[in-house]
This record gives sequence, C-alpha cells and structure tokens, in this order.
Amino acid sequence: MQNARKPRILITNDDGVKSEKMHALAGALSQLGEVFVFAPEVEQSGVSHAFTVRRALRVQEVPSEGYKAFTLDGTPADCTKFALGHYAAYGLGDTSGLGSGPFDVCFSGINAGENSGVSSLYSGTVAGAREAALWGVPGIALSLRGSGEGMLQVAIDFAAKVVEKRLFEKIPAGVFWNVNFPKSAGESFKGFRATRMALGMFTDHYAHDGEMWQLDGDKLWNEQPADSDDYLLDKGYATITPHRIDQTDEESFKEIKALLEEK
Repeated sequence: MQNARKPRILITNDDGVKSEKMHALAGALSQLGEVFVFAPEVEQSGVSHAFTVRRALRVQEVPSEGYKAFTLDGTPADCTKFALGHYAAYGLGDTSGLGSGPFDVCFSGINAGENSGVSSLYSGTVAGAREAALWGVPGIALSLRGSGEGMLQVAIDFAAKVVEKRLFEKIPAGVFWNVNFPKSAGESFKGFRATRMALGMFTDHYAHDGEMWQLDGDKLWNEQPADSDDYLLDKGYATITPHRIDQTDEESFKEIKALLEEK
C-alpha cells in the first residue's frame, strides 16, 4: 500500500513577508508537507477581511529554503484568495496544469499580538484563515499575545501536531479555528482549552494632540465569561475557538420570517 501524499500547506499572515515567526512556522512545517507561503509585502494588521478589487496585484517570488514563498502587495485575504483561487490551479501563469495542486490546510500567522475575542473581527490574521474556509479549505489562525520564544515554539509544535495527525480534517466545512497563545511559556502555561469568543469591547478612547487623534485602549480581560477566549488567554491558557462563516442569527431569522408572514 502506497503512503498518502504529504499535505500541501498554505501559510499567510498579516505581519508581512519578512515576519520571522511566520518563516519559523514555514520551516518547521516544510519537514511535514509541501509548504507555500503567500504573505503581504508590508504589515496589514487590523485590515480585517479587506481585499483588493479596484487595482491589479503584484505577485513576486522571494528567496526561501525548503518551501516556496511569494509576496503580494495586498491584504491577507488577497494572499489566501490568490493562492487558493489561482495558484493552486495555474501557478503564476494563466494556463491549467502548472499549479501546486489543491491545498489541504491553511495556517495564518504566527501573529505577533493576540486576536482573541472581538480582536478577531478586526484581524487580518484571522481573515486569512476565514478566507480559506470560504474556499472549503480548513483554516487555522495562530496568534501570540506575548513575544516569548518559548511560546512561539509551543505554537509551532501545535501546528506540527495538527499536520502530523491530520487534525485539520476534523474541522467542518464552513468553520475555521482561531488559536491564541498566552504571554508566557514554562510553568505559567496551563495548556489548551476549547473556548467561546468573548464579546467584551475594548475600552476605546482617543487622545488629542494638536490636530491629531490617537486611538488607545485595552480589554477588560477579567470581566469576560469564564469559558471565553479572552478570559482564559489572560489566565495562561492557549485558546482554540471555532468560528463559523455563516453569521445568520437563527432566532432572528425565525422572527423576521414570522413578521413577513403576518397578514
């Protein structure tokens, strides 16, 4: 019996193509599968699911070792969309048969900064994984709340386990994972928890300096539900939160339908 082919792994991010954390992930996963990096030319933090439609995109291959890497002058969603919608079938040409073949999983990250709770709505990193789910490819966003090297390795090991054990095959269609890692590794790291998305808003405010206004604020971490990603991330857990593409509120759908059917 022949061994199954190695998985084809797409990696994107919102920190840009020069991110050392992303390339550390790509290097590790290249030992387990075929890795293709598509990353923005420059940092795209906070762009959410924006994509480019009113101008053409520039796509360039960049030097890498052990995997292919490309950069786009666009957003994380652009990167995933181009990789899945074009490169998989056509490569960098416009005729079929030259592409990489279908991708099995998409990792977005590893991001510098948390993307838990409502941060996920603003996040370009999370959008990279969400775009994959739109194309029917399992997507996993990876973000570090802190910058410690120990936790970076925890995130890389987690991604490697997902690939080795093909855990991405457990992600249902229309769902993607938002995974966040706490500030510190070692004894303060408490392991992984399945969590819900916290809905607590930032304490947003704007500081005034002359004609300029600077946004500032933070989260009320301890005021979130005890099973939420914000709360448990702050307590030292790595959080895995499943997100859905379908944002329809079923109860409201029923109420609206009933209203429309009234005579």
